[in-house]
Amino acid sequence: MAAKDEAVRRLKDFLGEGALTPDPDFRSGVSWTVTCPKESLISVMDVFNTCGFYLESLTGLDFQDTLELVYHMNTYEPRARMAVRVLCPHEGEVPSVTGIFASALWQEREVWEFFGVRFSGHPDLRRLLLPEDADFYPLRKDFGTVHAYRKREEVYG
Repeated sequence: MAAKDEAVRRLKDFLGEGALTPDPDFRSGVSWTVTCPKESLISVMDVFNTCGFYLESLTGLDFQDTLELVYHMNTYEPRARMAVRVLCPHEGEVPSVTGIFASALWQEREVWEFFGVRFSGHPDLRRLLLPEDADFYPLRKDFGTVHAYRKREEVYG
């Protein structure tokens, strides 16, 4: 069985059918989108690791009502890229996945530095580019003047 199919089967068993959204035409650049509560993130990443996926990227999205983390997972198969979306309050904390994917070390530091999301259990959460005494998060929409600051539901429906 292909790694993507095995991961989808395991994630449906763990999170339920409603947590996975397919994109058969690959229009969004991923074959599946997984909506994951932050409490289940470690278990979901274990599934991806077991199925041979790697962490391709991690980024944050800032909305008026919440922050969203997007983990892009991939494996060496055609059209196997998947997105894991995790909602987090603005002053919230998410478990670190550095124990599963070593590449998360730098990516989590970058998201913390620019969005302010704390990663519990991260072994080295310190600044990469900003000064150590920076008290702002430059990729948040409340930094400077932003005219298109919307709630998540307004963007995704």
